[in-house]
Amino acid sequence: MSSSPHLIAAFQGQSFVVLRHFLEPAERALLRRACDAALDWSRAHCTETAHSTPRISLLTQANSFEQGPALLAPILALASSARVVALLRAVLSNHAQSPELEDAHYYHEQTQRDWDGDWHRDSQFARADPDLERAHMLSSCAVHFRVAFEDDDRLEVVPASHHRWDTEQELAIRRGSERASERMPNATRVCLQAGDACLFHAWSIHRATYRRVPIRRTLDLLYATASAARPL
Repeated sequence: MSSSPHLIAAFQGQSFVVLRHFLEPAERALLRRACDAALDWSRAHCTETAHSTPRISLLTQANSFEQGPALLAPILALASSARVVALLRAVLSNHAQSPELEDAHYYHEQTQRDWDGDWHRDSQFARADPDLERAHMLSSCAVHFRVAFEDDDRLEVVPASHHRWDTEQELAIRRGSERASERMPNATRVCLQAGDACLFHAWSIHRATYRRVPIRRTLDLLYATASAARPL
């Protein structure tokens, strides 16, 4: 399955692919316990992070694992597992550089407000100038691999947008004054059930909507090539 032509074609054609029932219940429970421990710590010790924000970082916020670094082990085991690596190699076989793990994020329901996220490509955070961003997209790559511990329908993606530049309307939304507009053409909502996984290209046009209910518990692993790193 990890290297099937169907999976590769789906990713290349849609900018994302969903893998149903990727996690067995026991593995999902183990990963969730580790992630929830970090979330509980963050909510207890921070007034903003994990409350007004929709995610926490599991690698750069090492103090979130004050109960012991062993809690991080299941997350790193998944990130380096043969099946995840095989997925990345399959869908990115045309890239000269192999992406490496850059960060792990835990998406959760924020506690203070609801809002609609901005449409974006992750590439714009590395290159603010549109012309530089366009060149950057051609020479680098970044991919999100996420697994849902609860049903999660927050992500929206514009299919096939990772291997082309924006249309005039897309660019006006993504870099304009109404970046949270509901009028993004051809946007597709990605619906995950608990245990499902999703692989999507970080250079695709995408966004998420953020709500206080229902709860959200989704682990996102971000992989990027060395050339995709943000400039210092």
